[in-house]
Amino acid sequence: MTTRPRALVTDAEERAALAVCRGLAAAGYEVIAAAGRTPAAAHWSRSASRRVKLPDPRDGVGEYVDRLADAVQATQPDVVVAAAEVSLLPISEHRHRFPDVPTGLPPHEVVLRAVDKVLLQDEAERIGLGPPPSAVCSTSAEASEAARAIGFPVLVKPTRSLSAEGTGLRQDQAAVAADEDELTRALGSLGLPVTVQHYVADARIVSIGGVQVGGEIRGLTVARYLRTFPPSVGSASMAITVPPPDGLAVRAESLLHRIGWEGIFELELLELGPGRFAAIDLNPRPFGWMTLCEGAGANLAAIWCDRVLGRSSDASPAQPGVWYRWEDADARHFLRRLRAGQVRQAAAVLRPRRHVVHALFRIADPGPLAARLAYMAAAPLRRRKRGGPADDARGAEARPQPAVAAEEADPGQGVDVAA
Repeated sequence: MTTRPRALVTDAEERAALAVCRGLAAAGYEVIAAAGRTPAAAHWSRSASRRVKLPDPRDGVGEYVDRLADAVQATQPDVVVAAAEVSLLPISEHRHRFPDVPTGLPPHEVVLRAVDKVLLQDEAERIGLGPPPSAVCSTSAEASEAARAIGFPVLVKPTRSLSAEGTGLRQDQAAVAADEDELTRALGSLGLPVTVQHYVADARIVSIGGVQVGGEIRGLTVARYLRTFPPSVGSASMAITVPPPDGLAVRAESLLHRIGWEGIFELELLELGPGRFAAIDLNPRPFGWMTLCEGAGANLAAIWCDRVLGRSSDASPAQPGVWYRWEDADARHFLRRLRAGQVRQAAAVLRPRRHVVHALFRIADPGPLAARLAYMAAAPLRRRKRGGPADDARGAEARPQPAVAAEEADPGQGVDVAA
């Protein structure tokens, strides 16, 4: 009798982790789901054979690593998968705490390169995927001068999404600033340095997901966003897989190779015109809409873990024409449009689609959606306890967003703020 490989997956409260758990379970893995916040979607999934509660690394990296090392010793996984950036960095830096269990991560200096947004801009520029006009600013005066030169509105982005704060981690998201006052508020929230970038309101987002192995992308998946939530700087709430645009995969492989990344990734780009793309974000980890990849025939979690463990697997690219819907985000889209009196746009949000993969709900696995609803219901209490946003996605929602009148055709410039 062959023993099933065992994987410990972190951040079980996130959509990305749920996608990993379901993908690995479908590939025959025994899955251990570890969460820092509960109720966690993957904890309530039938794909998880065992559930572990860990501290939140935002509250203290040392305690998180200690408890994770204990969980690794107790559960004896064959591989550890960091499913969000908030766990990726501590696991990468402290991988020596569980030396006998592979993470598949490249050297820590490469991981730091992969989350460096300024480095992404520089390397993307060299291969023809340069971002919209941008400036890295170390002072408020530089940011104000750059915004005036570029022209409002601008996107204000941290140079990294995570930074040290005491013994824990602080997580920041990009913000759209329509004028000097909003720029000042954004700088007060994000701190310095920041990147000030032209906000392209009328460009579609095309996102590439896959597994970079040996300089080539396996399980290549290209998705076009039709809606994001929050509308101006959010994650995909409705997307569809599309055929890879000519030459784009080669350029993405080159970009990842220059950075040094190997593993699961998502590269977000603005589609500026025929054959013209601008890289705006790289997530070197599992990502929010990753369940679409599996639903379209590219099981990225299995491709990567099989690679790490020396097992063979199907690394075929995803099929085009498969839809993705993030249920609670689209529900909030509907309510937002309805409150604004945009009945036609609200109805468009609820339009049924064939061949839809849902972020949370599956008939055979309904628990994650129930967990998500319970998690959202508890968000006000978490905000009061923490004195701020409940988590990264909720924090982004709390910011005032510019109105977007026709999201089906124009989602705006997105930033993947939720794992």
